[in-house]
Amino acid sequence: MITFTIGLLEKQDIDLAGSEKPEFLELEDDLIFNAGEPVNYQLKVSKVSGGALVTGRVSTVLSGACGRCLEPTQIELAAEDIELFVELDSEEVVDITEDIRAELLLNLPANLLCSDDCAGLCPVCGVNLNQTRCDCEPEDFDDSGPAEDEPSPWDALDGLKLDK
Repeated sequence: MITFTIGLLEKQDIDLAGSEKPEFLELEDDLIFNAGEPVNYQLKVSKVSGGALVTGRVSTVLSGACGRCLEPTQIELAAEDIELFVELDSEEVVDITEDIRAELLLNLPANLLCSDDCAGLCPVCGVNLNQTRCDCEPEDFDDSGPAEDEPSPWDALDGLKLDK
């Protein structure tokens, strides 16, 4: 848990540094990302009008299979410039764990990639195009749809009529 006490904040700014277990991210059931490294944080809490301002950095390392070539890969997930306003209430200890977790998860990429220029797998033979070339012809994996003389799977919908 990432917490600070209001009593100490009244006197001075608070530096929070440490780490949380990988379970902090709640990615145990995620099919794309695996969190196996601790979540490290370096935060500063300052008293401001009406509340507290939390600034700093949170980071961890995620692993999983590349979304293009399926090779194992790792990325650093970081929230570099956290600026979070926390409203202070009557409680003595303020828990900002969920807010920090959300800030970090907002930086999750849509797809885990080993590199931006990953060539992926050949859609015909399945070879990893980062490691070798294949002899498949470009027309073998043309995804423009069926030829004009081929039946389309959508043809059955053309005969449907809506009752109004």
